Amino acid sequence: MRHLWVEPELKALLKLINMLEIQLSDLSDMCAQASDGDSYGLFDTMEHIVGLAMVAGQTYIATACGAIGVEKSNALKMGPAHSAGRTKVEIINHAANYWKHNNEWSNRGTDRRRQAIEEAFDSVGFPVGTDYPLSGILTELCNPSHASIELVSEILQEWKDEVINDA
Repeated sequence: MRHLWVEPELKALLKLINMLEIQLSDLSDMCAQASDGDSYGLFDTMEHIVGLAMVAGQTYIATACGAIGVEKSNALKMGPAHSAGRTKVEIINHAANYWKHNNEWSNRGTDRRRQAIEEAFDSVGFPVGTDYPLSGILTELCNPSHASIELVSEILQEWKDEVINDA
């Protein structure tokens, strides 16, 4: 195991995720004050911030797996679970892939990655075809707490500790 050198890098990724929380919180406050936050594009911006946070989370997962020396596919089965039966890091991974690739999707829906993402989103109650599915995914990841990117950091840290203990 070569996991000690990676801690500063993982902490930097968590810091990035938490910086995105500040942006999301500011936008949420703006939405509360706006007559129609959606028409001002605030909801779209919030969705992009959540997407970036999920990609930072996915980078955290990949970095930790490489440093610890575990297969990502096995590690995604560890850590806290969502009530739908999937692990939360698996959902984070699918959410990151959705944000990175959904604009490339054709209408055919034959791509295996796309199907896996759609199944994951469906399982937690936010199909990819709904408005702002990533915000819904964030809500589900944090349930029963208030939706917060900061809680994603806690999920990732808990997951990493379990992976290290299991390695």
